[in-house]
Amino acid sequence: MLKLLSTPLSIYRYQVVRADGLPDVELTLFADDQMKALSPSSVPVYLREILSFINWSACDPIVTGNRWNMFGPPVEVRNVIRQYLTVAARCKMVVRPDMTGLKATYVNETTATRINVRVLLTALKRFYDHLILRHVYCHANPLIHESAAGMLAALRNTYRRAVREMEGRDPMPAVSGVDPPSGIRLSQNFFRCVQKEWVPQTIDDPHFPGLIFGAGNNWGWGLREKCIVRTLFESGARISEILDLTALDWAVSHFLNRFRARNKGSFGERTKHLVVSQATAKLYRRYFDHEVAGRRVCDPDQLTVNKIEKMFASDPSRLQQIPIFLTNRGARMTEKLFRDWYWKPALRAAGLHAHPHQGRHWFVTNALRNIEQVSKNVGDRERRKQELIQYMSWKTGEKTLKAYEHLRREEEFVTSTLPGIHAAMKRREQESAKRQLPDSAHQVAPTAHSLPYDEEIATLTGCFDEH
Repeated sequence: MLKLLSTPLSIYRYQVVRADGLPDVELTLFADDQMKALSPSSVPVYLREILSFINWSACDPIVTGNRWNMFGPPVEVRNVIRQYLTVAARCKMVVRPDMTGLKATYVNETTATRINVRVLLTALKRFYDHLILRHVYCHANPLIHESAAGMLAALRNTYRRAVREMEGRDPMPAVSGVDPPSGIRLSQNFFRCVQKEWVPQTIDDPHFPGLIFGAGNNWGWGLREKCIVRTLFESGARISEILDLTALDWAVSHFLNRFRARNKGSFGERTKHLVVSQATAKLYRRYFDHEVAGRRVCDPDQLTVNKIEKMFASDPSRLQQIPIFLTNRGARMTEKLFRDWYWKPALRAAGLHAHPHQGRHWFVTNALRNIEQVSKNVGDRERRKQELIQYMSWKTGEKTLKAYEHLRREEEFVTSTLPGIHAAMKRREQESAKRQLPDSAHQVAPTAHSLPYDEEIATLTGCFDEH
């Protein structure tokens, strides 16, 4: 079985070792190669998906019975991937032609799917590119359709001929503005995930943070965990962004309530700011300075806020190597360690089920509610929404915000309007029951106009009083 090790003091940041303790050369070199192309936080995510796939395929009776080899011809590799996606990942797969007539395997995740299929397929595609460049794999990349390149070339040649016949010249690039985009978009992937639109979750319960804090207090969270979770709810940051903070990120506010932080896809560059309350800023300083319950217990350098302030004045670059959140062994706290050893046990003991990322969703939902309440007019409301988009550093801000607003309006209808409608329906039933006579067979049924007009019922049925 293969395992992924983090070795920050080695020249190889991540190493893959076999069951006998020896390193797997190709996977370790692949991890090192990806450190130059991907964000450092993405590399272990890619590697874990590949290792899970390889470890599973080594034990699957169908794979071993057919002697399918990960280094065999593309058809064998594809059979292993198909078996893994169908059996282990519980995906549904359909083979059908795309818009150009090229047959491809479409992968549809189900509610039982527990792996990131897109990450797995992307990681395997990169892995086989790596093996081909190193002449370890002597076939074409099995994740790429063998007919895709020829089909794409044929389509482009047809498009060029059509432009020459109509315009008497070759087509110009789309960026020139002379010719419209050709619209030719052909995926070369053999396996293609069925497109799913991301829908944000809205946590509209104002007591949600309090429930989480209560669970943590009962479980015994220390200053470190409290700082992390308070930052989660107060800043709207991802948990990975919080755990990646350094002393230099904190120095932007002179160690008060603002931090610089990387953003998803920023390759470690600090492109956004996080803001927490003054109370949380005091908690950070207490976490740094406390000799018994704070960071100094596991910090071999025994750093305090006063020390890093002096360090910032003399040599600011040193602060970049000082992570704010340390494990009990003095290493940088990771997302997986925090989730598995501090977040999940505390919530499980309290009978709660939530993910750290839901803190980000709660922050956005709460911010939108606040914007609606404090905005003076439409212009003020739109300005505040644009400020929220900028603060969250959303690449598709308008689309993401509309998704949140759509779900929030739906939730408001369910929680605010529907209970009134249901109450009115129940009241109608009770009134009808009271008017029933013993000999109901001869009773004349009341007409619609003889019943009192109810606006909420009209909203539900679409029948409005015209009088």
